[in-house]
Amino acid sequence: MAKAELPELPKAKFCKNGDYESAYFVLGEDSATPLVLCHGLAANGLQFINDAHYFASRGYKVIVPDLRGLGRSKTPVDRHESDFTISLLASDLIAILDQEKITSTHWVGNSLGGILALFIIGKNPDRLKSLITFGTAYKLDVPQLIIPIMQYGYDLLGPNTSAQLGAHATSPNANAQLVIYDMLVNADMWVVKAIGNYVRKYNFIANALTYKKPILMIRGLNDHPVNQALKSTLDAMKNQSNFTLIDVKKAGHCANLDQPEQMRIIISDFLVSI
Repeated sequence: MAKAELPELPKAKFCKNGDYESAYFVLGEDSATPLVLCHGLAANGLQFINDAHYFASRGYKVIVPDLRGLGRSKTPVDRHESDFTISLLASDLIAILDQEKITSTHWVGNSLGGILALFIIGKNPDRLKSLITFGTAYKLDVPQLIIPIMQYGYDLLGPNTSAQLGAHATSPNANAQLVIYDMLVNADMWVVKAIGNYVRKYNFIANALTYKKPILMIRGLNDHPVNQALKSTLDAMKNQSNFTLIDVKKAGHCANLDQPEQMRIIISDFLVSI
């Protein structure tokens, strides 16, 4: 998998929150309408580079973070699993918004990027103008045993084979596999495991129910594990007037990489409509 074919990372900015520094990049005019594109667990901002250019060209100030301990973000030598709670990861993102002087933003979150937004709207709903998620269940309860099983598999196979298998399992799209492989092979698996222990079980359905601004859930129909977990979410949200569900065929967990043009149209149309 040739790295030469990967999209080029824009210059990183950094935001300090306690002992951690979160990396992020910004595209678009500073005075434009803000839009956050936030990746999931074991990924980084590489996932959204092409989308960031697209939305910046259409009048948005696009902020793409690398979550705590991932991508170009910096961690101290002395780190602890308790540093990677949902609350602390969310506080990094609020710190980035504050540093950019953004009081309220539209938000697109994939997987963990959506979970963190759901947490934020429960604490301070005014920080988000709207919420768009894909690959995110609003409630999850995964057995604790899954974390050591994943760690065992990673230790057995090594980072390269694990990343190759993960990329192929996530998407059949060759371009998507290239990006996913690069993100996985470069992910700090200690960090992934630490975050995983906190996000395997949560329930933010109440946060979504009390949030009165527009919500869009994009469901990749090939994202089978997450879709199996969506029943309680959809049962709770189906009668909410501010909630929209759109299905995308031939799209998995990283739907923006599987069906980039369709995803951009869906997101653009939703943002224009509100």
